[in-house]
Amino acid sequence: MSLPATTTTTVAGYLLRRLTEAGVRSVFGVPGDDNLSLLDAIAGHQEMTWIGTATEQGAGCAADGYARLRGLGAIVTAFGAGELSALNAAAGSDAESVPLVHVVGTPALASRRAGDDYLRFARMAAEVTAAQADLRPATAAAEIDRVLAVALRTRRPVYLAIPADVTPAPVPVPGPPLPAPWPVSDTDAAVLSAFAGQARRLRVGAASTAPLAIPASVPVEPLSQASLWAGVQDFLLPGDVVVAGRGTAFYGAAGLSLPAGARLISQPLWASAGWALPTTLGASLAAPDRRVVLITGDGALQQTAGELGVLLAQGLAPVIVVLNNAGYAIERTAHRPAAAYHGIPAWDWTTLPSVLAAGSPSVAMRVMSSRQLAAAFRAAGDAGRPVLIDAVLGADDAPPLLQDLARATAAASR
Repeated sequence: MSLPATTTTTVAGYLLRRLTEAGVRSVFGVPGDDNLSLLDAIAGHQEMTWIGTATEQGAGCAADGYARLRGLGAIVTAFGAGELSALNAAAGSDAESVPLVHVVGTPALASRRAGDDYLRFARMAAEVTAAQADLRPATAAAEIDRVLAVALRTRRPVYLAIPADVTPAPVPVPGPPLPAPWPVSDTDAAVLSAFAGQARRLRVGAASTAPLAIPASVPVEPLSQASLWAGVQDFLLPGDVVVAGRGTAFYGAAGLSLPAGARLISQPLWASAGWALPTTLGASLAAPDRRVVLITGDGALQQTAGELGVLLAQGLAPVIVVLNNAGYAIERTAHRPAAAYHGIPAWDWTTLPSVLAAGSPSVAMRVMSSRQLAAAFRAAGDAGRPVLIDAVLGADDAPPLLQDLARATAAASR
């Protein structure tokens, strides 16, 4: 016996209702043959916006940044290649205790061939997610609630597979809302405390993590890591969200004194290169009333640069500082600084916004001295639009904290 229309919804409608109840307003992902009916439901939802990203990995990282500020993030990919592209991002969220739901559109039950293993990718996802479900009409509502409740309770990613012909299947409307998302823990203090402890164990002086200052007598010297981070310190405002990439950017940010209400978002545990730019997309959408400042290395940015086009197309206005030091400076600090494998192709970063988002009102500046950096930050503060600062640094330079840790580690190993 069918239920009255007023008491039913679809599996897609049920899932989207639960996501909106948890505070999700932006869903990230890439279209694929088997998720299009779900994307139709998202497109028709009055409280939800679809954010199509350049890659599935970018979608996962964007959802990670969104979840860090809103309590839950959501990504939609296609079965197989699409979901595997997002697996690294899910693993990072798992390592960093970030709650998100990965929704995978799979082939319809009616079209599945006998003998094919449609759960092999779900088994792979099970290694980096706290709960999984392959939905069927009779149990979809209960399974959605179970899996989302795990994400909200454990602050870990979860996995939902929805066959294409299950998406429109009728189910009862949701009951009372699930428990509210637990506040995402303020990992900033924990991360900085851990690094301070590491510095103490290695007998690094406390002065290495103190806010930096540029002597007035040397304003035109070539830009260095020390002078760059001093400039960043002066630029930050209360309430800013600072996204620091996993390499030298994080070690520089660890020496900052954050203004009142400011947040530092980074990924020191999983340390996936390329994570920071799409995370900035998610963070900017999660907190549209706050200024977002991204600081990332050139090597990491090359890995996910396509997501800058998505960010600019959304009309967002972060300040992006590219640490342009011709490669992976953090690896140079660790081993054989002159090795060719640390290098990357040179990009003209100031042209990137116009290439990826023609007509964007963005501002791009190249700086090579502390004086130019100060002028660029003044311009960024007044811009009211996206700003990219190409900060040219020495290939063998590193933030003071990283230099001290490298020296202490080398001394301890002798």
